[in-house]
Amino acid sequence: MKLGIIGAEKQEVDLLVKALSGPEGAARKRKAGAFEFFEGNLRGCPAVVVLSGIGKVNAAICTQTLILNFNPDYIINTGSAGGLAAGLAVLDMIVSADAVQHDVDAVFFGYKPGQVPGTGSPFFTADAFLRKAALSAFGKVMDSESCRAHMRLPEGTSPKIIEGRIASGDVFVSAADTRNKIIDLFHPACVEMEGAAIAQVCSVNSVPFVILRCVSDLAGENANMSYESFSRFASDISAHVVMAIAEGLKEEQK
Repeated sequence: MKLGIIGAEKQEVDLLVKALSGPEGAARKRKAGAFEFFEGNLRGCPAVVVLSGIGKVNAAICTQTLILNFNPDYIINTGSAGGLAAGLAVLDMIVSADAVQHDVDAVFFGYKPGQVPGTGSPFFTADAFLRKAALSAFGKVMDSESCRAHMRLPEGTSPKIIEGRIASGDVFVSAADTRNKIIDLFHPACVEMEGAAIAQVCSVNSVPFVILRCVSDLAGENANMSYESFSRFASDISAHVVMAIAEGLKEEQK
């Protein structure tokens, strides 16, 4: 069983690359296309970690390159997002139930909002097994004193996790009218810039996937300030959950 792990920003994959182990200690680095892939064992589970870059096109190209060159059994997209669902706070986590591209509009041709022409639905459904694994992994991370100490979470922080819809588009959402339009059309838990593109490529290739997003901001007026303050914490939480998923998958194989 091999995991493919994709993050859009360096801080989202740094911990994972450092945690990989290979026959000679460090992970093996291999270039494929425009991307550098790091291969090794993550908590005993074979894994490939890659930095995709920001945006849907970068994410889609990276995902297809990963699939063609490394043949992963599962793909996890890790990172941060702007929270939209009621009750979410900064550093809460969302596990994807499904994903939609909020900036796709082919309604004129008879498609639904967010529906990519030629697809059967605007929504790409995440793998049930990976969703369950993510929920379990989050609980283990938050119950682990060593994990919490390593993440150095702000005092008083008590992150929670929900399952919900991921809305992706090539825009950093901070304007109220954009935020409200996305909520009205798609009712997502969060908004970001890569997940649904990765989901589409995984669906085309029949590779099970899940998207993990830790809330760095609330996609509002002060989103940029909040992102700068909390994205590192969000990236660390997501990375620790991915490591716990890998450890759980390794246990499943025994």
